[in-house]
Amino acid sequence: MALRSDELHYNLQHLNGMLTTHEAAKQLDLSYWHFMHLVEAGRIPGVRVVDRWLFSPADLDEYKRRRYGELVDLARTALSHPDVDLTEKQATICRYLANSERPSAIARKLQQSRQAVYSQITLIREKVARILDQRSDANGDQSLARRRGRRRQRNKGPIPLPTSVSDPQAEAPACSSSTAAEATDPSVTP
Repeated sequence: MALRSDELHYNLQHLNGMLTTHEAAKQLDLSYWHFMHLVEAGRIPGVRVVDRWLFSPADLDEYKRRRYGELVDLARTALSHPDVDLTEKQATICRYLANSERPSAIARKLQQSRQAVYSQITLIREKVARILDQRSDANGDQSLARRRGRRRQRNKGPIPLPTSVSDPQAEAPACSSSTAAEATDPSVTP
């Protein structure tokens, strides 16, 4: 089937502004292989044109919001509550997160390992959760009952064994009486 040039232009018009695989991976600060793994898993939508993939910036922004929106909210909460008591490094990380920076980009800017940045994010998450729990407890929320329920489940001890199996004195008389009964009864054959 042959297309006239004006039909082809109309059909490809929606592809203007689309990013190639390498450009999209760079925008998300991912390696090409990691990015393609996400595309093949269906986590990032794209358009396949002949032998290439094209990606819209809107789809990439939506992926970033889904993937990192929780971190942005966490950072904004931590920065807005003075009770969280952030260290200087944690406050810096929160400012970067609030500006939608990825943890790997933050690690490069701070000249830290990604693991160090993720460890700080975990500490920030714990501090924010603690403050939010305290505020909800003050408001009479039922989170205390939920925490108590979890504690009870964690503090359960091991299941005790039955006493008849673990008590060797209880077994000894039973064995001696059965052997004595067998010795006096002539109908029992050894």
